Amino acid sequence: MNPIPAEFVSLPLLHGAFGAYDELIIFGGIGVLLVGLAYLSWRASKDKDERRKKRRAKRKR
Repeated sequence: MNPIPAEFVSLPLLHGAFGAYDELIIFGGIGVLLVGLAYLSWRASKDKDERRKKRRAKRKR
């Protein structure tokens, strides 16, 4: 007994709108989103470190 029926093995995600590249488009979009979020997070932490350094330098005077 097969737990996944044969008609669901090759189910296109976008109903075949873009042919064999459906999954590539979806996962590529998710990848671009993750890279963008990682960049924004890195930039925010860099700015936070700069503010912390300025605050520490101001206290030492």
